[in-house]
Amino acid sequence: MKKILAFILMFVFVFTMAACGSDESTSGSDKEKEPAMDETEVKSQLLVFQEEIVDVLKEHHKPFAEFEAMKAKKYDTETAEEDKPAQEELEAKLEEAKSAGPKAAETIRAMGVPSELSQYEEDFQSALEDLAKSYEERSEELTIQNTENAESKADELFASFEETFGKVFEDADLLAPNIKKEIE
Repeated sequence: MKKILAFILMFVFVFTMAACGSDESTSGSDKEKEPAMDETEVKSQLLVFQEEIVDVLKEHHKPFAEFEAMKAKKYDTETAEEDKPAQEELEAKLEEAKSAGPKAAETIRAMGVPSELSQYEEDFQSALEDLAKSYEERSEELTIQNTENAESKADELFASFEETFGKVFEDADLLAPNIKKEIE
């Protein structure tokens, strides 16, 4: 028993000495750990930037969502006539949504890419430009008439934004975000 205890103590002593060894071995391991910390910082900044974009979009997408909900209620065959919105009310929501598009585009174009993500700046600027154009296009496409759910130019631009934005996340070993789902 004493021999086993002595062996364990000697084993602990050897590991303690190895851990407290020369500075060269620890500085080498610090250099190895540095890129992992940078990678973690990049991932963190990507998620923060995503959250900023989602917050901006939620604010500016609201008039579009309200108009579409009101329009759907107006043309819903199962909704009683007295529960359907008045034409004037629908037209007011349409104008509100149409004016929200250029404001959204302006806010999106004013967003800056965080300096920690400068390596992706070109991709982000391209994605944000597609996003801004999608809101401009969306406001131009709005109509009170009940139309088919065909793929619109605004939807194509938004999909392009999500694809470009998502590639950056995938390059950083993160899942590509579904921004459309987050703002609906």
